[in-house]
Amino acid sequence: MKHMRKTVASLAFTVALTTLGCGGGGSAPPVSSSTEETSVKGTVTINGKPATGGEIMFDPANINRKTVLPHKMTISETGTYSGQSLVGENSVSVHGPEIGTGSLSMNRQTIVLKSGENTVDITLP
Repeated sequence: MKHMRKTVASLAFTVALTTLGCGGGGSAPPVSSSTEETSVKGTVTINGKPATGGEIMFDPANINRKTVLPHKMTISETGTYSGQSLVGENSVSVHGPEIGTGSLSMNRQTIVLKSGENTVDITLP
């Protein structure tokens, strides 16, 4: 009887861990449909030094925001930028003369912006 209780308890524990590991319902996280604007600022560094120009682009488009255009911000001579984008996930990329021609994935990040002020510093190799 003692052995059977241990087996049942072990089985229940395994089922609980499996359910938690699978997310319980197996559904994907929700995709933002918010049109709320938020402020974003930060510094872009390349090889450890501030970028001296170019632009940074925050693209909040997704399946629920198909017609939303990217928000472009100018990078100053000191590497700083500021502007607006939408709350939620944004695909962020940097463009300019100092950016190498490596693969696009090296220069693209997904950043989640929240309501209020956001500081997003970007470091590129």
